[in-house]
Amino acid sequence: MFGWLKNKTNTTVADPPLVIETADGALRRAFAGEQIGQLRRMLTDLLVGQRLPNRIGFTSALRNEGVTCITLASAVTLAHDTGKRVCVVELNWVAPGMLANLRPLATPEVKSKRKAAQPEEVAPPLPVLPGVADVLRGQATLDETLLATNYAGLRLLPAGVAALEQRPLLARGTELRNLLDHLNTHFDYVLLDLPAVLETSDTLALAALATAYAMVVRHGVTPVTEVRRALNDLQHVPVLGVILNQAHIATPRWIHRLIPQE
Repeated sequence: MFGWLKNKTNTTVADPPLVIETADGALRRAFAGEQIGQLRRMLTDLLVGQRLPNRIGFTSALRNEGVTCITLASAVTLAHDTGKRVCVVELNWVAPGMLANLRPLATPEVKSKRKAAQPEEVAPPLPVLPGVADVLRGQATLDETLLATNYAGLRLLPAGVAALEQRPLLARGTELRNLLDHLNTHFDYVLLDLPAVLETSDTLALAALATAYAMVVRHGVTPVTEVRRALNDLQHVPVLGVILNQAHIATPRWIHRLIPQE
C-alpha cells in the first residue's frame, strides 16, 4: 500500500528537497523534502522486498489527481537514490502535463512582481517538443525526443501531439510496445505517465503495457465509487497499491478494502 502525506512526518531528520530540470536549464521542478521522504520510504520498501518492477504505470480514476507530478517525483527519487537509469514516458495524449509540471516554480519575489505586472504580461508559452507520438509515426527519432536532465541516468520522453482519431491506434499498436521494450533494454526503470482510467478506454490498453501500476487518489476529493470503478477496470494489470496525494491522515479503511491483500 502506498501513501503520500502532504504534511510533515514524525521523522527527526527532514529529507532534503530534490530538483529535476532539463539539461539546458529551460524547464525545472522542485519537490519538497516531505514529499520526497514519503516516496523514498515507499520505493525503498519495494526495492528491499524486490517488488519494484522495471516498468511501472501511474494513473488515476479522474483527471487532475496529480499523476504526472508523482511520476516525476518518483523518477527523480529513484535516479538520485539508486543511480540507476530511469526514463519517464508520458503516454497521456488527452491531457499531457509533463512540460507544464516542469515549468520553473515561482519564488515569493517573482510572485510579487507578477502581481505588480501589467495585465498584458504573461508567462512565456511552454515549448512544443516532439515526443512519443512523433516517434511512433516515424516523424522523429528516439534520440531527438529524449530530454536529458540534471541526473546522468534520468531521461524524459514527452507525449507529443496526437489527434483524437490517432490515439486508439497509437495506444494499441505494436509500435508502442516495441518502443517500450527497447527503452527497457537501455533503462533500469521505465515509468509510464498514463491518462485517467475513466476518461478514456485507451488507458486500459496503455496500462496493460506496464508490469504493474499504482493508482493515484487525491485524498478527500476523489469519490470512492470512482476509485472502485477504476480499479475494477484495471483488473487485468497487477496493482502495486494506491498513492494518496495531499493526504493529511492515515490511509482510510475503504482504500485498504479496495486493494487485494496478499
